[in-house]
Amino acid sequence: MTVADPDLSQALCVHALLVETWRDAAREVMTLLQVLHTAAPTLADVLALGLIALATSPATRSALVLKYRRVSLVARGLREDGSEVPSAHDHPQEVVRLEVQQIHVAVLAEAAR
Repeated sequence: MTVADPDLSQALCVHALLVETWRDAAREVMTLLQVLHTAAPTLADVLALGLIALATSPATRSALVLKYRRVSLVARGLREDGSEVPSAHDHPQEVVRLEVQQIHVAVLAEAAR
């Protein structure tokens, strides 16, 4: 997994920054990242575990939106050689790496909907 934004990368790699950035959802962010790091070799295998859901991306079909509880991770799906998987939603078995673009945490009122 790679992270496109250097500030986001630092926030995800340094525990204290992660907690500071997402105070009440740091555990959820950490769990999502841990599952993505340690799970199976492809996105299809990760999704088969049932902990993470694949949502549709409102902006573009090339972006993947992976959800765990209140956390949404927006990423590009990549092959082993670094090339992007077109329509990665439809071909999760080809996605072996993620390039994280953004992480969103829903506030409790949004999560209840």
